[in-house]
Amino acid sequence: MIKLIKIHKWAILFAFLVGIIVSFPQIYFTYDHRDQYQGIYSSPTDNEVGYLARIQEVRDGHPGLGNPIGRDGKEDPYTQSPLGEILIAYLGKIFFLDLNNTILLARFLFAFLGFLAVYGLIFLLLREKLTAISAATAVLLAKSLLARGSLIALLKGGTPALFLDHYRPVQPMVSWLFFFGFLLFFWLFLERKRWFFGVISALILGLSFYVYPYTWSFLYAFCGALCLIFIFQKKWPDVKRIILVTLGGFFVAIPYFLNVYRSALHPYFTEVTRRYGLIETREPILGFLVPGMFILFLLFFPKKWRERFIFCLALFIAPFIVLNQQLITGKDFHSGHYHWFVHQPLAIIFLVVMVLYQARFWQEKLKLFKNVNISKILAYFIIGASLYVGIVIQTAFYKDSEKLILSYQRYGPIVEWFNAHAQKDEVILAEANTRLADILVIYTPLNSFYTSLSCIYLSGSNERILSGLFLFYRLDGLRGEDAQNLFFQKQERYALSKNVFGIYYRDMLGDPTALPDQIMHSFVQKYKDFLLIPLNVFLKNNDVKYVVWDTQSFPKWQLDQYDFLDKVYETGDFKIYQINL
Repeated sequence: MIKLIKIHKWAILFAFLVGIIVSFPQIYFTYDHRDQYQGIYSSPTDNEVGYLARIQEVRDGHPGLGNPIGRDGKEDPYTQSPLGEILIAYLGKIFFLDLNNTILLARFLFAFLGFLAVYGLIFLLLREKLTAISAATAVLLAKSLLARGSLIALLKGGTPALFLDHYRPVQPMVSWLFFFGFLLFFWLFLERKRWFFGVISALILGLSFYVYPYTWSFLYAFCGALCLIFIFQKKWPDVKRIILVTLGGFFVAIPYFLNVYRSALHPYFTEVTRRYGLIETREPILGFLVPGMFILFLLFFPKKWRERFIFCLALFIAPFIVLNQQLITGKDFHSGHYHWFVHQPLAIIFLVVMVLYQARFWQEKLKLFKNVNISKILAYFIIGASLYVGIVIQTAFYKDSEKLILSYQRYGPIVEWFNAHAQKDEVILAEANTRLADILVIYTPLNSFYTSLSCIYLSGSNERILSGLFLFYRLDGLRGEDAQNLFFQKQERYALSKNVFGIYYRDMLGDPTALPDQIMHSFVQKYKDFLLIPLNVFLKNNDVKYVVWDTQSFPKWQLDQYDFLDKVYETGDFKIYQINL
């Protein structure tokens, strides 16, 4: 181990530097706003509140993640694989950390390990340290430049993207480690023929089922493509090795398949999976990146590295398979995740590899600048540019999100009161649009009657989601005769479509507001029926114990009018009521 550290000391140094860059905004925020900081840190990266709630649910003793938001469905099959959240939650428990410091440690550690996984894979393939460092630095810090909008924004001096990918728990920070970790050990297995590496490969492959569906599905497509190539070449020992590794992965994944089977039997399975973007289609998907990179790979990747070329060729065939599996299955499952978290990273890595190789090749062939190593200069430029881009992204989006994160600090006293007075797993009602409901789930061991995330779990039937939305309309004073005028407005139509149907209509019809008028009319009638249920009866039936009223954001609620609500705490713009049913 000491020898390895000495040999790869620069890689370890850069991995540490990347980890600092990834995690620094959270460190700096707590320092920069130490006088205003109330212990609430949730950045506006996409889906972060959902991941934080799931990590807290594991910390609260519910690792099954059947429903980390509400009271019902704790024992339901999970709809999102839980291993990433379990790893992060127990990482914090090992070091006796609170949630915020657990996330901070995860941001640093998984960026550090992710860098080393990419570096290790490229180094084992090419035996070139500088190329491996360049590729790893570029993919962790500058991947967003493959997105045209991000590149244009950066050139204009604006914000090129959200925070770096590894800033968001849980994905892709955990899935990348499994993805590149598998490729690393699988290459060692094929190259050195040692079953120790084969067992590790099978274990990582099997565990990836519990991490991210886009990871294991791509890896199996890769293994299938590589197996077909070896069959064509009649390399039967290698075919046997691939089959045994994939079978080993399936064996480890048996509990996962049992969970899928249980999920499919759930009465609300179809409703929930549609919200995830599971649509029926047989249209082929290619895009520009995948065929473009495939052509570049065939033209510029060195074919003299026979075994490496075949291994990487399978990596470039796999995207065509995963992007077009719907030609056979008839169902597309939001394939954009392959693009963002698999294809873009591979494209960045191999662009760096091919640029540096071609620079070295043509310099030697044309005998240019004998005293200057062009490839090394390019590598230094790529590393420096990637560090610059990573720092600019983190700095720019920190400035953009700083005010919003500060606004969450007003929830600090509410969180503190509930942690001191409420019992674990009791149910709170709080408005979902301002993130208060999400924050309470994240920073307390309590459940929420409804949040923006309730729709992604099997307990969230269409009727259950509608009742949550209807309750907020009712507290706002919406009358039954006014519902149709409001619901058919574009903004409300979008909100209803997003919460009840997720991204289904967006992906199916290209417009989330394109749901049929017949459905909208049914919503109006259901709201009128909902108003006939006494409010206290509805809250009792759903075991709501506390109601939190943000008087500044929702002045229409006027909760003081209800005699079944006892005010137990008031601070600033907030009032907390306990239901006396």
